[in-house]
Amino acid sequence: MKAIILAAGMGKRLQAMSGGLPKSMIKLGENSILHNQINACLDYGIEKFVFVVGFKKDVLKEHILQKLDKKNVTFVENDIYDKTNTLYSLWLTRDLFDDDFIYFNADVFFDPKILNHFSKTKDNTQLLIEEKLCREEEVKVIVDSNRRILEIGKLLDPKDCSGEFVGIGKFAKKDLTLFKESLEKGILEKQENNYFEYAVNEMATKTFLESVSIENSPCIEIDFPEDLENARRVILPKIKF
Repeated sequence: MKAIILAAGMGKRLQAMSGGLPKSMIKLGENSILHNQINACLDYGIEKFVFVVGFKKDVLKEHILQKLDKKNVTFVENDIYDKTNTLYSLWLTRDLFDDDFIYFNADVFFDPKILNHFSKTKDNTQLLIEEKLCREEEVKVIVDSNRRILEIGKLLDPKDCSGEFVGIGKFAKKDLTLFKESLEKGILEKQENNYFEYAVNEMATKTFLESVSIENSPCIEIDFPEDLENARRVILPKIKF
């Protein structure tokens, strides 16, 4: 199993707080958001990493290689990161879809134990969900009684949704051809500036995507200054590294 981490964006809303660096390099506790992700993956047993980089890519690569041996890292460059979004960034990695992988948005700060919610015995794709009443801007999921994800996206009506996708998912090897095809469809339909959830929605009609609750595991995706404040004030004190 490998990790594929999308870290190409600049995080415009947080530039004043990041000192002009990628927001995944902002420190929370002793490490950056991204270093915390890497440490969690290593603790979980992941040894191979794919990073999609773009904004200040050389600085970010150097930051990543402070934690990892170069031989275990593949860098994929999104040179049009300012005109594209996660669908395009993930599409760039499609030739590396050769085994199960765990997907991360690089701005997610979480308790490392959250990865233990993934089943190591099931061979289906699983997305980690915080079950709650969602806000309009969050990536939401509609789930049936068998925990099958029917729809995912920001534009869903919160009252129809079971919770928020936290930006971490395990994609099963058996689904990767379908996932590749779904990403390709997005590119053909000129959805480069769309979110990767576009492709997940395509998959949801053809395979079983399981909603997995993170229960009470601390986790936050950091998009706005208030998210960063909440991460420092509320989430960080709950985590034992």
